[in-house]
Amino acid sequence: LPSHSSRTFSTTNTISTIHETNNSSSHVSGEQHEHIAHWICQSSQEEGPFVNVEEETCETDPLLIHSSRVGPHRHRHLSRLSLTAIIYFAVSGGPEGTESLISSGGPLYTIIGLCIAAVVWALPTALMTTELSTAFPENGGFAIWAKTAWGFTAGGVAGWLQFVSTAVDVALYPSMFLSYVQAVTSDPFSTYHGNIIKVVFVTILIMINLAGLDAVGTSSLIMLTLLLLPYIAIIGISSSGAFEWPANPANWLVVLPKTDWSTFITVLVWNMGMWEAASVCAGEVANVEQVYPQAIGTVVVLVVANYILPIMAFTALNSDWSSYTNGFYIDLVHKLPVVGKGLAICLGMSQCISAAGLFLNGVAKNSFLVCGMGEQGMLPKIAAWRMPVSETPGVAVLVTLVLVCSMMGFGDFRAILGVDMIFYSLSLLLEIASLLRLRAVSPGLPRPYRIPLDGVGLYAFYTPPVLLALTVVALSPGDALVAATVLLGVGLA
Repeated sequence: LPSHSSRTFSTTNTISTIHETNNSSSHVSGEQHEHIAHWICQSSQEEGPFVNVEEETCETDPLLIHSSRVGPHRHRHLSRLSLTAIIYFAVSGGPEGTESLISSGGPLYTIIGLCIAAVVWALPTALMTTELSTAFPENGGFAIWAKTAWGFTAGGVAGWLQFVSTAVDVALYPSMFLSYVQAVTSDPFSTYHGNIIKVVFVTILIMINLAGLDAVGTSSLIMLTLLLLPYIAIIGISSSGAFEWPANPANWLVVLPKTDWSTFITVLVWNMGMWEAASVCAGEVANVEQVYPQAIGTVVVLVVANYILPIMAFTALNSDWSSYTNGFYIDLVHKLPVVGKGLAICLGMSQCISAAGLFLNGVAKNSFLVCGMGEQGMLPKIAAWRMPVSETPGVAVLVTLVLVCSMMGFGDFRAILGVDMIFYSLSLLLEIASLLRLRAVSPGLPRPYRIPLDGVGLYAFYTPPVLLALTVVALSPGDALVAATVLLGVGLA
């Protein structure tokens, strides 16, 4: 990777570029551009990991130019609603996947765990994403944060960790989709027909990605609406006592005789993580300073509600905790009187939609990560190549597809999840370290949104997610640690 000292721009050129860009990017005021240009010149007079001062010329790393709302993309078109849907699928995608929380920890620990994770894990990560995405509104997200704070190598490591984490995550969804289809049809497919369904699933969603990020955002918004409707109906019926459903709220207080903490914590973090995923497409977002805080704030509330309320409804209806495995929600509802069978079909279709949305947005995330790293000089320029009409990063989509397909045959759900969470936890540690370092060494960096904490308060706020990330790595199974070590070695090489 090229060194920082070899990549410098004069501030004269920087200020000129800023004013030129101001004409083509209507979402950032001229006053903000002047503030940013002044900060760049001022920062270059100080020693730091990303500045290079030569005699009297005010120079700085080009990455700071990108952090100053100047970048290769001038047409920002992604709306708040589309970004909200993209973030939702990056983080959640629906209540399915929470069954393992109930079987490993019981209903009481699951409800309490989700509330705690929302405060000590989701909220700090969401606020970090908001601050740094508005400070660095270009494609590449966390790779840019790490590169600015620690150098090119750190940016490359952050990108690789998240790329592999997402690819491993996305590799789960074709099989999950197939399991949901089989649950709806009550008819197991042969291996041949199952593979055909997976190929069709992947092909359709790749085509949507190739149609552009607007298509991904619009599709995600539709999917979000459709997948939540059956859960809203189930919550309403369970809480009202309609149709003689046997709801028992006392089930919420049950604690299992033995808790599988390794599975419980890993699945809990998996369901409440990945907030920074949507930062990789920040270069496509219109009015980024206002849209990101609004979108992430909306998703925080939505995600917490879409986990806790359905879990309370399901656990009140069924207390056979060992049966809570992937897809059990469909079987549970199917056995309920009157509207149970119809809602089970709707729920199965909802979970199919969820798997599709998760795959769709996982591919988009990795594609714009690769594209952004190409735009920032961390990967060859070919990685940033875009299709003429849709502006889709075509090469990045292809690279993502190849890695995802290679991961689809790797292990079972828990093995894949273990590798996923090891990489994600390491990436999050690097991202938090980048946030703290940028606060320390670049206090003048323009931050349209700023976490209202400093010093000891800021460090205390990020202590729980750091400890939780380290716990996830420590509790990971041996085979997942071996696989993660090999993949990490490949990336570092």
